[in-house]
Amino acid sequence: MLELPADPTEEQLKTLQTYLKLQKQKQKSQYGKQDYYQERIEITKGLILFRHKQMKSDVWYMRFYVGDKKYKTLSLRTSDKEVARGRALDRWRQLTNHLEQGGEVFEKTTMESLDQYLVHLDELLESQQYKKHTINGKKTSLKKLRVFLEPYGKPSEIPAHVLTDYTKWRRTKNWDKSKHRNNHQPPTDQTINKELTDFKGFFDWCKSKRIYVQDIEYPFRKIDWSKSKQKNPSFEVDDWLSIVYYLRTWTRKTENRKVFGIFYRKVFAEFLKVLANSGLRNHECLLLRWSDIELRSKTEKSSKGDRERIIAHIQVSPDTKTGRRLVICPAGVYFKRIRDLYCAQEGKAPSKNDYVFRNIGTTHSREDHFVGRALTADHFRKLWYELLEDLRVDKGIEFENQYTIYSCRAFFINQRLELGIPPAVVADLVGHSMKTMEKFYKNVKLKNMESELVVMRKKKLEDGDFQTFDLEQMPLP
Repeated sequence: MLELPADPTEEQLKTLQTYLKLQKQKQKSQYGKQDYYQERIEITKGLILFRHKQMKSDVWYMRFYVGDKKYKTLSLRTSDKEVARGRALDRWRQLTNHLEQGGEVFEKTTMESLDQYLVHLDELLESQQYKKHTINGKKTSLKKLRVFLEPYGKPSEIPAHVLTDYTKWRRTKNWDKSKHRNNHQPPTDQTINKELTDFKGFFDWCKSKRIYVQDIEYPFRKIDWSKSKQKNPSFEVDDWLSIVYYLRTWTRKTENRKVFGIFYRKVFAEFLKVLANSGLRNHECLLLRWSDIELRSKTEKSSKGDRERIIAHIQVSPDTKTGRRLVICPAGVYFKRIRDLYCAQEGKAPSKNDYVFRNIGTTHSREDHFVGRALTADHFRKLWYELLEDLRVDKGIEFENQYTIYSCRAFFINQRLELGIPPAVVADLVGHSMKTMEKFYKNVKLKNMESELVVMRKKKLEDGDFQTFDLEQMPLP
């Protein structure tokens, strides 16, 4: 036994370190020469059955050699030699078949498997099998799964019923109201089902790669669409008017706003009107370039005189959720205003290849990395929350419904349906299937289509920057 002094010097500690290193090397060199086994049986080449001397119990183990040096040791959980022999042969056959089919004997950790799956998703994106929007959604779901599976070191340890309490966990332990100041509601049934579907993709991929996992059970939520609360509710007409009227003041507020801050507020105001008059998704709108838009003027004739209307023909980018499609809508006047805003700010007209909603820098920009790129959804989401907060403080207006920027799209759909445009036409414009239209917009108040109400509502909407003119009945000039 090596005795240590009570207060060893640095030199004595170095000597101790050298001693321990030599002992470790000596022990390693003697491995296999000592009597490590209480009992050892070689069943076949590369497979041995043994009981270990240092183990407290008499349980049998198997050692399966892979190649020259690597081996896998498994407990057979029995002290009966014949039972252990049978179990060892069964496991040996399973492992051999697994290897022949391209599997691996040495199991990766759960987190390593998740990382590999993320690489697989990136490869699907690069090969254009999925769109970026879809892949980003899957990655968001997998962030939840990564936290949820932390207790399980390896995929084989994950029980089949692991997701039974996922909904409860997601809405309690994984939901912090303080981090969701603008949305105090926990994930909906639709969100839970979306995440479970993405989890299934991961576990199915594990099986395809011969990573052992059990047959996972998926507790999908049963949804009654007729009773479910819409996540991005359509604006009530009066609520939309409150927002539009306040925008006229809000875009001119200069306190605590630099030149660029005021500019982006004005661009954001037109962005909302484009969404409400085109039905585009947020990301579809942000990816638009001026070359994707053709503005056409038409003259609307009435007893009160002629009125110019600007119609927009929009080619939606193929890099979006539903791919390329043509949208013909009455949002032309708002695109014209956006172009005028950039002209006034930069002193020149945007080029055809420029993004419509383009980042031109800020007052405090130190780098130009983002200049010229499309403005982000996060930027506009922040402005949306600022708008709602200022509306509450300045005007004392708070909405009963939990409106989001996506409510503009729902507003477009509902108003077009209420104004009598066939559902199939509206579905084609917004990139919905008819099944989706029936699911989400089933409860549109078509009873409001009485002629006198339609006329009154049209007048109200026109005052609130929502174009109601009929595209088909207007003659070309």
